[in-house]
Amino acid sequence: MTDPIFPKPVVRERRKYLRLTAMGSVNLTVQGEEPQEAYLSSIGRGGLGVYLHREIKAKQLVVITLKLIENEQSNPELKIAARVRWAGPVGRLYMAGLQFEPMSDQRYSLLLRHLNVLEEMQL
Repeated sequence: MTDPIFPKPVVRERRKYLRLTAMGSVNLTVQGEEPQEAYLSSIGRGGLGVYLHREIKAKQLVVITLKLIENEQSNPELKIAARVRWAGPVGRLYMAGLQFEPMSDQRYSLLLRHLNVLEEMQL
């Protein structure tokens, strides 16, 4: 039985890196399927969370196409391979947590620069 005055303790997440709340769309492609638009919910150095219209399954390998925030004139894209860690229905949508696969130093540098911009926007 839980005490109505004291809520349940906060459960610490087991993520290695901080996740930033983020909004925007990304393209998500499961091997052998057509790309689908997904809606970003969070992003960090190790992965991201998305909402989708079509179901995906845990352990699937996907490619995320992320538009980087650089300046108003250019928005280059970054393609990142990720593994679906968990997925499930949320109302009429699906939600999934994705963990980035190892990437080159150059790609990782672009991702980190993008995350720094996002972090500055949230402060």
